[in-house]
Amino acid sequence: MNITELQEKNFIQRILGPMASTAKAENFEDAVIIDLAEVTGQPDAPYLVYSMDQPYFIHHADTSLDPYRFYGRWIAGTTCNDVIAMGGRCRGFSLALAAPPDTDTADVEAIGHGINDVLHRIGSVYEGGNFHNGDLATVGCAWGTAPRHGIVRRSGARAGDQIVVTGELGFGWLEYLLRRHDLTDLIDHTDKERFRTYKSMPVGAAAAVATVAERGHFTSGMDLSDGLVEFLFTVATRNDTGCMINADMLPVSPATRRNSTLLGRVDPSLKQLCAHPFLLALDPGYDSPMRHAFTIRPENVARAQAEFEGHGAKLHVIGEVTTSPGVRLRTQREILDIPPFWDDNLRQGTTLTAWIQFLKDLDVRG
Repeated sequence: MNITELQEKNFIQRILGPMASTAKAENFEDAVIIDLAEVTGQPDAPYLVYSMDQPYFIHHADTSLDPYRFYGRWIAGTTCNDVIAMGGRCRGFSLALAAPPDTDTADVEAIGHGINDVLHRIGSVYEGGNFHNGDLATVGCAWGTAPRHGIVRRSGARAGDQIVVTGELGFGWLEYLLRRHDLTDLIDHTDKERFRTYKSMPVGAAAAVATVAERGHFTSGMDLSDGLVEFLFTVATRNDTGCMINADMLPVSPATRRNSTLLGRVDPSLKQLCAHPFLLALDPGYDSPMRHAFTIRPENVARAQAEFEGHGAKLHVIGEVTTSPGVRLRTQREILDIPPFWDDNLRQGTTLTAWIQFLKDLDVRG
């Protein structure tokens, strides 16, 4: 059997789980957690959380942005993302870099400047790392501290908790698909600049998340690197609960709604987005690393939203945790069971093909 046959989640749990403690389904979190109280003997010490990632080189839509500088931002943003998701404040970052000997030193400097663009924004520092002679590749490591009484884990949600997300959803997936299929010239002229510059600084509302976590308001949460649907199923399975999402509450921007009709040119089945643009919020995670999702007690929502506003960010309520099992979507006409769907690194076939099948299985009427 090869790893593709298992698919990503089964591979992690069945093959890595017996060896790595945090790869077990019941222990899986966004980052590795070290209890500093056990290490230092100080009962009120925070948790140390750290995460590693291996971001591949991707190109940004803005051709005026140095591709290596954006790569540096992408490395730091995606690696620090998991520390942020756990309510931590990033304190340090290191990089293992492989590059061929004919690499221009200016490109390496641009990667470093890009890393620091993100780290300076979230109050972290670039501490060092390792270098190897080889094909261009990177592994980032980010660490930080999370509050003892407010660390955000994937378990902890209770029925009645509100489900919240830290900004609009679906824009990144739409931008990617329009660019991938050479449709950017057809974007509404009022939105072209926003599409061109979206995610040029790929980091989420780090300070707002950490502040609300320090208040102890989040009951559970995670990053959205594999999409909102994965988060909802994680809440349901880890907490023996269900989720009800309201289609009218999903934060899909006017720009996304205006331009979603173009996806009918990618695949005829996507014409349904003309009537239901909110479906873009159920994407495979292309607003990551800028978005996170959390659960929160109803009485703490207003305070958390005020904290986000104070940091120039938004916190949107999109549904609630329920006692009834399952993950459901409430539209103006019906209540539907949401089928499982998330980005899978070992998926055979394209992510778009899988998403189109997901929409068919969801089967929103009208």
